[in-house]
Amino acid sequence: MRREFLQEWMGMDLSLLAVIGRLLVGATFVFSGIRIVLARQAVAGLLTAKGVPAPLFVTLSGAVIEIVLGACLVLGLMVPLAAFLLAIFVVAATIMVHDFWRQQGMGRMQDENTAISNALIVGGLLVISGYPW
Repeated sequence: MRREFLQEWMGMDLSLLAVIGRLLVGATFVFSGIRIVLARQAVAGLLTAKGVPAPLFVTLSGAVIEIVLGACLVLGLMVPLAAFLLAIFVVAATIMVHDFWRQQGMGRMQDENTAISNALIVGGLLVISGYPW
């Protein structure tokens, strides 16, 4: 479908939908980062169990990345770069924490589901990074 057809059919400028999507994605990362800070000991414990070195540092660094880059998306600052860096972060976090290929049983299924969800998030972030803001 052509963009013009969709705009006429929906009766609105589709760039508004892109802004709403960008705000939702950015706010979700900010919220997630805040939750990680508040639960930093539990998250660091999970990373310790996964064998991640310096788990508290990694936990807090990840939270800062999510909060700062998520805020960039919300505020419309450096949107393509922020979205691209968040995509890289999500891929790295997925490989580090949700290593389903090393798991068995229910743990594998949970990490596999999270990895699939994260692939969707990465796809959305790449769309945001490629959009002409």
